[in-house]
Amino acid sequence: MSAQPERSALQNELALVMRSPEFVRSPVLRRLLEYLVEQTLAGNGERLKAYQIAVDGLGRDDSFDPQSDSYPRVQVGRLRKMLELHYAGLSAQEAAGRHRIVIPVGRYNVELAPMAAPLAGAGAAPPVTPEAGASAPATAADIAASDSAAPHSLAPEGPDRGWILRAALVLLLLGGLYLIWLFARPETASEEAARRDMRGQIAHVTILTEPAQGNDELNTAAQIAEMHLQRFEMLAVTSATHQDVSETDLARAYLLIVRGSGTGPESTNAPIFLTLRHKASGTTLWSYEVNHDGTHIAAPDVEQAIGAGISEVARSGGVVIQHQRKLLGGDMSPGYPCLIAYDSFRQSRNPAERPAVSKCLEASAKLYPNESLVLQAQSFLELSRPHGKSLVPLTPTPRGRDLAEAALRNNGTSALAQIAVARSAWARGNCPRAIAFSRRAIETNPLEPDTLGLAGSFLMSCGDYAGAEPVLERASAMNEQPGGYQIGSLVITRVINGKRAEALQLALSAERPELEAQPNFLLARALALAANGRVAEGQADWRALEKLVGAPAGAAASDVLARFTISPFFARRMQVEAEATGLVTKAG
Repeated sequence: MSAQPERSALQNELALVMRSPEFVRSPVLRRLLEYLVEQTLAGNGERLKAYQIAVDGLGRDDSFDPQSDSYPRVQVGRLRKMLELHYAGLSAQEAAGRHRIVIPVGRYNVELAPMAAPLAGAGAAPPVTPEAGASAPATAADIAASDSAAPHSLAPEGPDRGWILRAALVLLLLGGLYLIWLFARPETASEEAARRDMRGQIAHVTILTEPAQGNDELNTAAQIAEMHLQRFEMLAVTSATHQDVSETDLARAYLLIVRGSGTGPESTNAPIFLTLRHKASGTTLWSYEVNHDGTHIAAPDVEQAIGAGISEVARSGGVVIQHQRKLLGGDMSPGYPCLIAYDSFRQSRNPAERPAVSKCLEASAKLYPNESLVLQAQSFLELSRPHGKSLVPLTPTPRGRDLAEAALRNNGTSALAQIAVARSAWARGNCPRAIAFSRRAIETNPLEPDTLGLAGSFLMSCGDYAGAEPVLERASAMNEQPGGYQIGSLVITRVINGKRAEALQLALSAERPELEAQPNFLLARALALAANGRVAEGQADWRALEKLVGAPAGAAASDVLARFTISPFFARRMQVEAEATGLVTKAG
């Protein structure tokens, strides 16, 4: 068994590899390598199995069968070839001081090995350490050396046929190089072209400092703003010239100006202002002040304040999307206009909009079959398709699951794809997968309140109450008018976590007419009232819940809950809470 790689050395080498063109163009292999390194550093590398790699590392569904499907082994093989290609392309200067990331054949753990000298680019290909009992692939130098060392007395008399052998070896070598290229190339040319075309349509933000040369504080603030903007997939962002948006098409172009108050010593404590301006019209759409009182801009609280402002600009239903919706009007052309229309539908849930949104997403999928943004949107429409008078919010279907998994395969770093997989798993009652991908989506984009609200609700309904509460609180703080599912989830989480007074305060302060038609909110308010001793008022809410879901008065709590909840675990826990607070009579 090999020694555990030194953490910082492996992380540094991984960062260098991730910046290489080969891995930039291959999101699936990027995510796979990150996963293998993560598991190795956690001490799990030697215990990794094909099933774990397929489900957790490659985003396959939990029904994956490693006995009949070689997908993880093939992808790990491709990853080995990709790493070989990367290191073979380094010059001697680029390779100086580095180690190689190696995945030994037959195992899935990651190792660090010294760089062999000389490297490709300096005259020879880097050797790959073979498994015990396996022979290393021959290089041209090896072949030549073996030919020159062969005893001439052993050669048969007659015509020299050595050229035939040498030609065959050259052909084998060329074939091997072709296979390396075949495995290491980007996912497919059509995938890359489709993504490039789709990404070229989306709104773009260019970040500028004012004054242009900036200073340390302004430049740091601009870098933090760029980092946060890059979390949002419906925007392209750069601090340089954007290559995907034509200068003649300015309707989608915005400027984010990071401005300070002077350049002298007095500017150290001065606030920093962020301003969003539409490039074509010159209209200022949004401004935001960051007060730091002399605290360094990179300090966590200042960085979070900048992130909160960026969230207002870039999130679903944020400043840019609302402005684009206004400019596009009723345009539902395939691609970006359709996604803007989808965002509006997902916010309003207006049934009248569903057919047109579904139609334009289908057209978008034909033009951009591998675009993660389109696939995750289609997955939501499929899972949330109405089924008669049922109030269950999601209905699991194979197509809804497949679309979510396809979105993740095409962009493993997408928070929207990750939450789509969590949604699909939750709809099927697969809580371990729903929890895992909810947490991953939170880490990927902690600035999107819709994602946080969904992730927190999935965590709550799957029993992770301690983890759900801070996520739901953050989502509510970022959203001026959170949805009923989000409020209800936070109220229930606080009741279960023993914060009964806070739960009731939230439930009563959130009362809005439209929430009365949402069963999760009625359930949450009924529980909060009963948990605080206001049992009669809670029972009135429970009777309203029975009527809303179509259950007979006095029906068993399990029957009432089954009419609008998805997770059996959640339904059982809610029944226990309702009985414990006196909201309903104990069963049996």
